[in-house]
Amino acid sequence: MELAAIIAAALVGFWLFFVVLKRVLRMALRLAVVGALLLALLVGAVAWWWYEPLGGSSKSNSNRNAPARPARNAR
Repeated sequence: MELAAIIAAALVGFWLFFVVLKRVLRMALRLAVVGALLLALLVGAVAWWWYEPLGGSSKSNSNRNAPARPARNAR
């Protein structure tokens, strides 16, 4: 009788352990997905800032009508 109670308690303990493990793994997976999404958004924001700084591209295109190289003197 005592052995049956020990086996039953062990089975209930294993079942409880695996139920808790399943929930913890599900929560860890959700946190990993949310973390990856936030990291991707942060990397995108940094790349956007890096290639298009706060001032925009007004300085790089300010001299659009200038010649590509200085003109040579005619001989």
